[in-house]
Order: sequence, then structure tokens, then C-alpha cells
Amino acid sequence: MAGLRASLAWRAGMLCERGFRGMTNQPTEDKARSAIALILRYGSLASTLVMALGLLLILVRGPRGVPGGDLPILPRMLFARLAHFDPLAITESGILLLLLTPIFRSIVAAVSFGRERNYRYVLISLGVLAVIFGSIVFAMK
Repeated sequence: MAGLRASLAWRAGMLCERGFRGMTNQPTEDKARSAIALILRYGSLASTLVMALGLLLILVRGPRGVPGGDLPILPRMLFARLAHFDPLAITESGILLLLLTPIFRSIVAAVSFGRERNYRYVLISLGVLAVIFGSIVFAMK
């Protein structure tokens, strides 16, 4: 009888262990990881290309070719200056893209953790997002 109990306990333990291993939704995790990797890869690539374009325009036009070369460019003026193809505005928009990359990464991570019902990591991702936004607000003052 004791051997039967031990055998049943061992089998129950194996089933539980398999169940916990099976709880990780591998395709969803792989999709989330690849989405986050794509955001980081292409976000940094896009920002680098935009900054390089701005620097190239500064080199081609020369220092006199930079209209209103005052720094920093205020956020409300950025889009107006981008419409005039201002090299400094283009360079700053590349920097802005680089700064937005971790924000998009945190949003995608929070959503993917939410789909996996891993609420602890959703809260951690939202906490990281709150720290990023708090830093932005603090820096703008």
C-alpha cells in the first residue's frame, strides 16, 4: 500500500511538473520576443538613418544653410520645422525616435505579458513606462 501511494504521488508530481512546464505559452512568448526585438532593431535603425540624413543635410548646406539654427528646438516647433526640411529638426526627430523606442518596447512587453496573464510583469512593465514618462516630465520642467 505504501508503494502504491508513493507511485501515485510520484505520478502526480510528474503531472504537475509537466503542467507547470506546459503553462508557458511558447508560441506567444516567441512572438512577443520577436516583436520586441523588431521594435528595438528597427527603431534604432530608423533613428540612426534620420539622424544621418539631418547631419548630411547640415554638411551639404553648410552652417549658413541651417535656417534658424537655434537650439534646442521646442516640441511644438519641431513639426513646423520638419515641414521646411530643417536639418536640425530632422536630427532632433531622429533623437526623438531613439527616445521613443524603449517606450514602444515597454508597451509591447506590457501587452504581451497581459496576453499571457502574467500580471506581475505587466505591472513591472507599466512601472518602467511610468518611470520613463516621469523622467520626460521632469526633464521638460
